[in-house]
Amino acid sequence: MSLSNKGYKTLNHRDVQYRWMMKNRSGVNEVSIYTNAAIGGRELIAELPRVVTLTMVMDAADFGNANGWNPNEEGEPLRCKHTRRGFVLAD
Repeated sequence: MSLSNKGYKTLNHRDVQYRWMMKNRSGVNEVSIYTNAAIGGRELIAELPRVVTLTMVMDAADFGNANGWNPNEEGEPLRCKHTRRGFVLAD
């Protein structure tokens, strides 16, 4: 199933085009990231601090790619969390 583009922003990072959208769930900022070419691909959900920069979104994509996130295959979303030291996998 293809996702709509409504509300998503595009980002070109390391020769891959991503779609991402900020969400606020119960006072927690989350960013959902997909590759633009994948249909029904795996989602990356990153919990971010109050102030978010585009660099944090790119770092979340890098962290996901380094920790087994394959956005071209279907599966459960990979969840991570931003800390002062960088990203860690969420519980």
